[in-house]
Amino acid sequence: MNEITARHHVRVVRTRSEIESLREFWNSCNPPRDADIDFFQFILEIYPQVQRPHIVVLYGEGLPTALLVGRLEASPVPVKLGYFALPVPELRVLQIVHGGWLGEISEQNARMLTESIMQSLAAGEADAASFHSPDVNSPLVKYARGLPTWWCADHLINPQAHRLCELPEKAGSFLAGLPKKGRYNQRKRAESIACDFSDSRIERFGSPADVDQLMRDAETVAAKSYQRGLGVGFSESPVIRSRLRFEASKGWLRGYILYLNGQPVALWIGSLRNGVFLSEYVSYDPAYAKYGPGLHLILSVLEELQASPSRPVRLVDFGIGDATYKELLANLSRQESTVYIFAPRLKAVCINLLRTSIGRLNRLAKSLLRSSWLAGIKRKWRTGVSSQPSYRAPPS
Repeated sequence: MNEITARHHVRVVRTRSEIESLREFWNSCNPPRDADIDFFQFILEIYPQVQRPHIVVLYGEGLPTALLVGRLEASPVPVKLGYFALPVPELRVLQIVHGGWLGEISEQNARMLTESIMQSLAAGEADAASFHSPDVNSPLVKYARGLPTWWCADHLINPQAHRLCELPEKAGSFLAGLPKKGRYNQRKRAESIACDFSDSRIERFGSPADVDQLMRDAETVAAKSYQRGLGVGFSESPVIRSRLRFEASKGWLRGYILYLNGQPVALWIGSLRNGVFLSEYVSYDPAYAKYGPGLHLILSVLEELQASPSRPVRLVDFGIGDATYKELLANLSRQESTVYIFAPRLKAVCINLLRTSIGRLNRLAKSLLRSSWLAGIKRKWRTGVSSQPSYRAPPS
């Protein structure tokens, strides 16, 4: 044991009653939404697959210096062939939540935190651990990939763009900062909507009393979206309803819906805390696609937020995964990837081998899809899963 390690020790919090003692240090780290201490405890309560917390706390000279925010869940490790999930056995997984690496994540600290996770896996506490999308250049990813044996390591690191938009400090026009083409396109979208619809409005939802209408009207939009065809995105589920109610009770909820002639056609739902708007759900009714309702809604909201003298938002977090609108609006980005570590036991190793084999097939397929004609087929398929008759404006 070297001198630095000797001055540090690790404690693993496995019960809810122990969490409160960490609140002062936890909050001092300014955690993102998913790692917020109250949000984390709320998720422990409502997710049926959660068994207990698993929080790794690193102490230096008696004081906490870093921690990993995690929970033990009974859930499968996703193994997908293209868009289709393959049936795999349920595992006990230590889920380290997105942004749940708080405090000083130095090289030494990252190594010690990762070693603690590996010790828990070796002791049989779980079959796998999942670090939910840290920066691929972070020391956590370095040690999560480098410390396990080949059989237990993740061989499918898949970096994805995480794009953000830092808003100017002074109030003003968000649109003025866009390229000329972006400003022109937004103006044309607004003109087309004004020409074809006598009533166009954007409603904001934020209070607990708003949640039922937000859920109902958002479901009207999401049910027709291509995301629904893929089984992702917003849905009128009890878990999402509970989560939106919780965020509304904390004053975080920000939901926006665009209505055209009284019909909900686009949604943008997120949370606003500590000056950061976290985008969670974006969708639109494809029958109105020619009006660009999704982007029209987003830009209209950003214009309003940027023009506000109170400046409630300093950063818009568009989340993980790329999209054309994110490329247009973001001015910051980083590459992130979920990283797994598997326990040194037969069941876990077999799942890792299956996941690795299928993942390499997916990469081969993606390389073929880069050819233009196959990419066109993919776009048509995605459009087909949400095909709806296009809206036609009534004759004037």
